[in-house]
Amino acid sequence: MLRMISLTVTTAIILSITSVTFASAQNQSVRLSKQQYLDKCKGAWAGQMIGVCYGAPYEFKYNAKTMTGELKPWTPDRITGAIGQDDCYVEMTFLSALEKHGLDITYEQAGQEFAASKYGLWHANAFGRQNVRRGIMPPLSGHPQYNKHADDIDFQIEADLIGILCPGLPQESNRLCDIFGHIMNYGDGVYGGMFVAGMYAAAYLEDNDVHKVLQAGLDGIPAGSLYHQCIADVIKWHKEKPNDWRATWKKVEDKWQDDIDCAPTSPFNIDAKINGAYIAIGLLYGQGDFLKTIEIATRCGQDNDCNPSNAAGVLGCMKGYSALGEQFVGGIPAIEDKNFSYTNYSFKTLIPACQKITEKIIQRNGGTIHDDEYIIPVQTPKAPEKLEQWTNQMDILSTAIHRYEMEWWNPAWHVVACGLWNSPGFADTFAKRVNCLQLCTVDQHKPAILTANLAIPPRNDVALDIEIASPKCLLKVFLDNNLAKEMTLKSKTGREWTKRAVDLSEYAGKTIPVRIEIHGLSGQNRARACLGKVEVESGRQTP
Repeated sequence: MLRMISLTVTTAIILSITSVTFASAQNQSVRLSKQQYLDKCKGAWAGQMIGVCYGAPYEFKYNAKTMTGELKPWTPDRITGAIGQDDCYVEMTFLSALEKHGLDITYEQAGQEFAASKYGLWHANAFGRQNVRRGIMPPLSGHPQYNKHADDIDFQIEADLIGILCPGLPQESNRLCDIFGHIMNYGDGVYGGMFVAGMYAAAYLEDNDVHKVLQAGLDGIPAGSLYHQCIADVIKWHKEKPNDWRATWKKVEDKWQDDIDCAPTSPFNIDAKINGAYIAIGLLYGQGDFLKTIEIATRCGQDNDCNPSNAAGVLGCMKGYSALGEQFVGGIPAIEDKNFSYTNYSFKTLIPACQKITEKIIQRNGGTIHDDEYIIPVQTPKAPEKLEQWTNQMDILSTAIHRYEMEWWNPAWHVVACGLWNSPGFADTFAKRVNCLQLCTVDQHKPAILTANLAIPPRNDVALDIEIASPKCLLKVFLDNNLAKEMTLKSKTGREWTKRAVDLSEYAGKTIPVRIEIHGLSGQNRARACLGKVEVESGRQTP
């Protein structure tokens, strides 16, 4: 258990102190002043905001390698970017759902609130939302059978809220993580969220010792899970090399960067446990120093705006808003009345909204509320009894694009060939388009190929309209096995949409095979492209 001061709390007597005491035995209570709760709640949210904005310029620019060299210095005005960060606003959907449905919210209610969201999503979040929209409710919406991103980082990014709402109550945070985490994840993907939320629950009752907070988070997930084993390795390797975080990072890379993830053959890895290891490295080697913690978590690479956001949020909760200093929170007053994107919450209204839910959680778990303090029956971290693990990853991940993804995008089309290296498949949104399909070549000589049998209306002004975005590729369209269109695409970012139409008038009134191929250009090892709408339209020009 955690203890900030060397006082014993008995079940018969609760000491009246302004500091927080974490009891040394089970079923005991602590007093947490409302002032201290609010300071730590604000610190948790401010930490998330600072961490994500600090790491944002480097997100996925350092994969399977650490960052060296100078980082952009932190200035308080940079926190403005947090308003539009999905690391912040997505989890507020959970808060809104709890306000609407209460603490007994069901899997289906949680899933439907998430499905109603309007923001862009990726990976497990996008698949989970699409599943719910099509009637596959949680927990199945996050299951590998329907979600090939089940072990990805998504819920880990968003579980901060759950821990923030559950001071000293890790069993309650696990209960809520089970409901919300299974919208988009499964197994280690859910455990990553439980780990993060459990650290927040402990951070309310510990000001200084990050080791104890980290261990409390770890104790809340099954020891038999790969996620637990990965974080336990980080703790062990930190003890062996307490002053060399890169040595521990290298051991994580050697053991846990196994390429069994949603982007095989690529150094990109959004797997929950390896990014969770970077959170732990930041906290352990940061040694309680706020800037050092954020910097190390950022330098570990991969999803290095999310990981410093989690680490800084936990540390911000431990220290409290008032201890972070003007250097870090000085920019918040200028934006505190501005709503986070896609939400009705501003920083100023977010804190009291959390407090209201927290008070209900405290009461639900046997605690009491007084004018100026909470009496919380502290819970021992407890892992879910049933181990949940995705063990046949490659059976699913070795298929680049699954049939249900094609049903989501356009059921008329079928995948003949596609590489694995660039997270191909359905994309909930891409470059301001919704419902897209990402493709990549198999290798230098083998293109990505889609086919369909299309019924062509009996008109002389009919065309196949194609929306496509690519940094560099060769698009070929075959009609009835004849090459009908060939076009070279190039753009600086790969996110500029090009619209082209292929004349179908020759085949009016017929049903013909149509094939779309994405090739690399001469000398290009790999090529990728994203397709928006690909439809037969009448009354269109065909340049």
